[in-house]
Amino acid sequence: MNNLIKAVIIDDEENFIASLEILLKKHFKQILIIGKAGTIEDGLSLINQNMPDLVFLDIHLPDGNGFDLINYSKYKNFDVIFTTSFSEYAVRAFEVSAIHYILKPIELKKLEEAIDRFEKKIDNENLDEKLRLLKESLLEKPQKILLPTSEGNCIYNIGEIIRCEAESSYSTVYFLNGEKVMISKPLQSLHKILSELDFVRIHAKFLINLKFVKRYVIANSPKVVMVDNAEFPISHNQKKLFVDKMRNYVKAP
Repeated sequence: MNNLIKAVIIDDEENFIASLEILLKKHFKQILIIGKAGTIEDGLSLINQNMPDLVFLDIHLPDGNGFDLINYSKYKNFDVIFTTSFSEYAVRAFEVSAIHYILKPIELKKLEEAIDRFEKKIDNENLDEKLRLLKESLLEKPQKILLPTSEGNCIYNIGEIIRCEAESSYSTVYFLNGEKVMISKPLQSLHKILSELDFVRIHAKFLINLKFVKRYVIANSPKVVMVDNAEFPISHNQKKLFVDKMRNYVKAP
């Protein structure tokens, strides 16, 4: 990028701000820090007056959260890299929503990845929808997922996914309506996002939604039959996990 990227940092942890500033000045000459704030109120003034391209934004602030700041800001033509010390579960929420984030304590490699994603997707496409997905994912089980398909990033209902299958470094996602889409992510990426929900990995190649299991066949070579009558083997290594999750999911006499 030829032009400088105007950025602000909105965070109430002084040590983090100092560390972030040092890394940005040393490794990212294209980014110019034009202001810092530690509250929603000060952050709003900073954004509305300076109109930044990029905001490094903490989720939790003394007078509210980062979502409040975005909602209340009059100027909205900026992208966001959230800064968080959340757990791994919350990190999966960021992956579901495809929002940029960096974890605390800050690591240069993760900062590079976040800024690289920002620079490659600087048009702010679907930011409102991504933020909605993130907020939903942090507060409760997410209802939707953003998948990178050949037609771009498309949003789907998680509850309509029957199964996901590994296709080398890609994955194919099968839906209740018969649709299937290939995405440019390995099955492990989907597993990280969906494993906290009603999905279980039954095999190196298969990730299934327990909601759509029609029959579980107990035999020397156990398998599941899904509602679309597709049959899949359960590997020896995954059998106990599958049985445990299924017991928690369905009632049995």
